[in-house]
Amino acid sequence: MTDSTLNPPQEPVPPPGRSGWWKALLIGSLALNLLFVGGGVARVFVHEPPERMAGISEMQLIPRKFFGDVSRERRHELAAVFKTYRVDFRDGREARRKLAADLAAALAATPYDEARVKAAVAAFNERSSSLVIRGGDAALEFIAKLTPEERKLLSNRIGERVKGGKKDKDRDKDGD
Repeated sequence: MTDSTLNPPQEPVPPPGRSGWWKALLIGSLALNLLFVGGGVARVFVHEPPERMAGISEMQLIPRKFFGDVSRERRHELAAVFKTYRVDFRDGREARRKLAADLAAALAATPYDEARVKAAVAAFNERSSSLVIRGGDAALEFIAKLTPEERKLLSNRIGERVKGGKKDKDRDKDGD
C-alpha cells in the first residue's frame, strides 16, 4: 500500500479561535438581516402606515388608548378636532421654548437678577396656563362630538389612567 491510500489528504485546519468568532458573527448578521426582512414583509401584509396622532400630546384629558377603541374612520373624524388646534399648540410650545431659553439666560446672567428670573418663570407659567386652557377647549369640543357609547369608553379609559393604567376588573366583571 502506498502512503496516499493510508493517509488521505486532509483539508487545512484554520487557526484555533478564529473560526468560532467568524461563525458567531455570520450567524448574528444573518439573524439581523432576517429581522429586517421580516419587518418589511410584515409591513407589506399590514397595508397601512402607523397612525400619528398629531396634536394629541397637548390633550392630557384624552388618553391615547381611547383612539384604539373606535374605528379608523371615527378616529379620523374625532382627530379632526385636534387639527383645528394644531397651530395654537405648536405656537404655544415654541413660545415656551423661547421662554425657557429666557430663563436660562436669566440664570446665567452676572450679576444674578432675581427679578428677571421671577419674571421669566411667571411668563413661562402664564404661557403654559394658556396652553392648558386651549387643551381644555379642545377637549370640550371633542367630547361634544362623542356618542353616548364613546363617552362611556372614554370614561373607562380615563379611569384606567387615573388608576395607573390598570383596568378595573370589578367593573369589567359587572359588564359596565
